[in-house]
Amino acid sequence: MSEQDQDDVDLLAGIARRDSDALLSLYRKYNGRVFSVIYRILDNRAAAEEVLQDTFYRLWDRSQLYQPEKGQLIWWLLTVARNLALDHKRKESRRMDSNVFSKGELWDGAELDRLPGAASEDDPDLRRTIQRVMEELPDEQKRAIELAYFEGLTHQELSEKLGQSLGTVKTRIRLGLSKLRKAMRDYGKVMML
Repeated sequence: MSEQDQDDVDLLAGIARRDSDALLSLYRKYNGRVFSVIYRILDNRAAAEEVLQDTFYRLWDRSQLYQPEKGQLIWWLLTVARNLALDHKRKESRRMDSNVFSKGELWDGAELDRLPGAASEDDPDLRRTIQRVMEELPDEQKRAIELAYFEGLTHQELSEKLGQSLGTVKTRIRLGLSKLRKAMRDYGKVMML
């Protein structure tokens, strides 16, 4: 276990003892990366901030669900954040669909806040690594991963949307994620040097 992972485990033990300083430490450490993923899914700053709070509340309330042997805490947080963001997006979509106004009328002329610097809170080397790997993926793998991860489409929905067999969609996602995982492992080795 790396020094960073051990530090996270120690902070999680503090959270289990209801030490709010431990939660604050983890929030400061990871909020930028978590917010970036949420914002990419929701494309709405206020909603992303709400889901970010929900994510760290989930950490506070259910920290015992994290299992260090299954991966780093940041990946658990990103998974929780992604799921909460997609839930929020689905709920908002249902609400908008039931609204008497069309989306165009409701949001006509509204400019959504663009993310003003949250990306600078991210690890720029990590961001470049992920961007480089994503750019190197074949278009079919990249599109499948983006639709599954950021749009929340199931494999079946992807199959229908892309007009491809379920097996093809699953293979493309698996191959693309495998390349991303390898790049992340290589990145981790570089960071520990």
